[in-house]
Amino acid sequence: MWLPHFVQRNAMIRPQALALSDAARRLTWSEFDERTDSIAAGLADLGVTSGDRVLVISANRVEVIELYVAICKAGAIACPVNPNSALPELEHIIANIEPSGAFGERSSLQRLGFEDRLKRWTIAIGEESYEAMASSGRRQPCKLPAQGDAALIFSTSATTGRSKAVVVSHRSLMACYVGMAAETAMSPQDIMLNPCPLFHGSTVIGLALLAAGGHLAIQRDFAPQRFLADVTRLRATRAFLVPSMIRFVLAAKAFDTTDLSSLREIMHGGGPMTEDLLQEALRKFPCRFRSVYGITEGGGPIALLASDEPRPPGVAHIRNPPLPAGRMIPGAQIVIVDDDGNPVPMGEVGEICVRGDGIMERYWQNDEATQQTLAGGWLHTGDVGYMDAGGYIFLLDRKNDLIIRGGQNVYPAEIERVISKQPGVADVGAVGVPSHDWDEVPVAFVVPEGGAQLDLLDLIVSCGGELASYKRPTAIYLIDEIPRNAAGKILRRVLRERLAAGTGLRPSLAATGS
Repeated sequence: MWLPHFVQRNAMIRPQALALSDAARRLTWSEFDERTDSIAAGLADLGVTSGDRVLVISANRVEVIELYVAICKAGAIACPVNPNSALPELEHIIANIEPSGAFGERSSLQRLGFEDRLKRWTIAIGEESYEAMASSGRRQPCKLPAQGDAALIFSTSATTGRSKAVVVSHRSLMACYVGMAAETAMSPQDIMLNPCPLFHGSTVIGLALLAAGGHLAIQRDFAPQRFLADVTRLRATRAFLVPSMIRFVLAAKAFDTTDLSSLREIMHGGGPMTEDLLQEALRKFPCRFRSVYGITEGGGPIALLASDEPRPPGVAHIRNPPLPAGRMIPGAQIVIVDDDGNPVPMGEVGEICVRGDGIMERYWQNDEATQQTLAGGWLHTGDVGYMDAGGYIFLLDRKNDLIIRGGQNVYPAEIERVISKQPGVADVGAVGVPSHDWDEVPVAFVVPEGGAQLDLLDLIVSCGGELASYKRPTAIYLIDEIPRNAAGKILRRVLRERLAAGTGLRPSLAATGS
């Protein structure tokens, strides 16, 4: 009942305050509550009942959040879908979720041939039928779900294969709000600018801001100049960005002349933040930054760390450590375990596991994966890292991305941190490739910055000062773009495929003795 509850509560307390806005629409809390009641009534007319799944396939806009709430008011489960999904992925989602119907922008519905694939009702967002449903004024009693009932089903990032459907309960969303509110002091005075995709698990951060009574300002997509203009126009106090977005904003022509004085905090997640980028951001922005570490299965954030909090001293035996990802939020208990599921000593590397009310209920129709991921009552994140005595969590890499070279562990993210610091490097990705002598060796893919002429030999030599010999890339390839998913995560599978096919690569250099 969490989503309907906080909308109804805020509609009573601050009915005329702004709740949601985008470039085309602004909704007060009263309008938000009324429209979601009306849509819920319309869903009942369509035969939607408790536990049914309803797809929402759209680019960012106010109606996406409106639909998440309305679907929950109808007792059903909202299922966000990436509007840029490839057809095979969409067919997989439909076959797995078995939705009763779908809301979507007309362009997405037509591109994907939704009516033919779904063979159930579809309603085009923003068109006459949708607006008639939302503005009917019907306020029939809602079928409020229980706290343990499913509210949302998010699709995972699918960086290695087919996506899984993560069931997030109302209890999980409430736990996210409690942890975020305790750490960030979100309030009704906050205006949060969100250019990140609303079909992604990071959406729960915006929902937490709404639960606090704040105003969520939604951007359809990310554009640096528009982000800067909207901060000034809206007097935004908060934003959530991935690190690459922060880099683009800093490089925007209008940055130095934009009034950013309203900003109090920028949260960042979805990818590693380098020390150089963080320090540049702290010099140029008039606000603090907050690292957000979380995964979809964890119900969103599980660890946070503000830039003005004390920095940890580090662990002596860890060379070239990353920035700390955060410390566990209230309600999220974190432990580091070995391959047998046993807790490791403080400062030792292992898999990051979490438990608490925020973690997912299950994977939809995938009992085997659920049992593996929730083994022993802990959510096994698949992330490798360590925790120091102060509770600071350091994220090294994904367990599945680990490169094992001659029996020694190599983390692609460590290679990427070192190369990304070199002049002229705009982006970098590293993967493991088969080796006759070593079973597997690391290679790197580099995107030059602007018109920079990179000396690949210098790049390989630069790795020697910070990486042990077995961690150094055996080859570096120039590439026009590092493939990433909508959450900003590197698609290492695609890099391996391109290397095998020899497509999209420019002159390369192989190290000797590899």
